[in-house]
Amino acid sequence: MFKNMEVISQFPSLSESELEDTARRLTTRFGYDHFPSQYGQFLRENNGCFFQAKDEESEVCVDLDLPFMNSTLVAGIFGVWFESFEGLEPLNKEWPELFASNENSKENFDVLPDNMMSFAYEGEGSGSLFAISTDIRDAGNVYYYYDEYLYSIIGRKRMLEQYGYCYFDRKLKQTLSRHNLDITALEEIDKSRQLEPGMVIDLLGGVSADCEFELNRNSFVLVANSFDEFLGKLKVEEA
Repeated sequence: MFKNMEVISQFPSLSESELEDTARRLTTRFGYDHFPSQYGQFLRENNGCFFQAKDEESEVCVDLDLPFMNSTLVAGIFGVWFESFEGLEPLNKEWPELFASNENSKENFDVLPDNMMSFAYEGEGSGSLFAISTDIRDAGNVYYYYDEYLYSIIGRKRMLEQYGYCYFDRKLKQTLSRHNLDITALEEIDKSRQLEPGMVIDLLGGVSADCEFELNRNSFVLVANSFDEFLGKLKVEEA
């Protein structure tokens, strides 16, 4: 599966009981409906990892269907640290762990919507990440989240200059149109700032549950329909 790249383990593989404990603690703390089974199997075999291209001039990436980005780096996948591992040194103490990443993304910065779990990272110090859905409506889907701040100062500016529109604003309006909602009130707002789902929901009112669900995923770009498919899409590109 992993051609032309090395998979470097971060922590010891999880036992069945450790995996069950991980699933229970995650669903309890963060309110996930379930723990993705394919990701769980990966943790049984490889509890978090770094990806490293065998060619030093290349990087591990995944393709994106975005007008301002064709692909993005994938540095590695989060693993779980247990107290029983004490005395064993992780390869890089500065890089994220599964619970710490979700705490940071859900509780500290409120990046992830309900039933969305971060599981992989673009790179050290990056605000961009990969998340997997635990919601029954799109269970197992893997999404890419592009650092909102970075997009606001680089991506949005580039989109407006080159194409005359903001990708995420257009995507949001298309969702509203599919649900037969009037977007007239948004036309003036998006000239000065990016449209935010929460603000739009409050402004329009009467948004259905299905529409709200889609709006709250507006910043997330579908990459794969399952964790295993995501792994299969990883490739090596020249830096």
